[in-house]
Amino acid sequence: GQQKIVKDDLISGVTKMLYVAPETMTKEDNIAFFKTLHISFFAVDEAHCISEWGHDFRPEYRRLKEVTELINPNVPIIALTATATPKVQSDIVRNLGLRDPKIFISSFNRPNLYYEIQPKINLDQTNKSIVRFIQLHKNKSGIIYTLNRKTTEELAKMLMANGIKAVAYHAGLDSKLRADRQDPFLKEDVDVIVATIAFGLGIDKTDLLLLVHYNTPELMVI
Repeated sequence: GQQKIVKDDLISGVTKMLYVAPETMTKEDNIAFFKTLHISFFAVDEAHCISEWGHDFRPEYRRLKEVTELINPNVPIIALTATATPKVQSDIVRNLGLRDPKIFISSFNRPNLYYEIQPKINLDQTNKSIVRFIQLHKNKSGIIYTLNRKTTEELAKMLMANGIKAVAYHAGLDSKLRADRQDPFLKEDVDVIVATIAFGLGIDKTDLLLLVHYNTPELMVI
């Protein structure tokens, strides 16, 4: 019923801009429907996924050029991203088939963000630093990322022992327990969530003060 309302509004011209996930856009019945519409232009958001993530994370991003041509090959395309190295820029241009595109690049500097790297001398020193910082910013939301499930549980218990409202989150929890821990965090009943690195994708929470990588990713030097 909701899809019919959306389609009717598109046909009548009530809806001027439609947000569509790549997975939705590539469905055959949707392609057939979009062919019937007068489309002014296609805007590809998070366009870096075409280059960096397309092969395994969001494969439908790699089909966007094919799909737009099926719908209408004459419609202009704009690609938007806040994360584009020179290589990614060239991949976007090539994979979307952009012809002599105008490229606009603004500064990557974000003055509202503060980055800090601290030496991890020992476990006790690291934990004390995290507790001290969180306690200086009471009732503020934060995520602490770790590399494994065991560390999330241990770290969450340590934070709770120090009077900090914290929970652990990882794939080893059943869906109900994950929801029971995620929802209070989103509602700000929990201040800190300690999670494995997959957590955060699609989480709609804009007021995070603290983001800590407890374990730095391993690097391979060749």
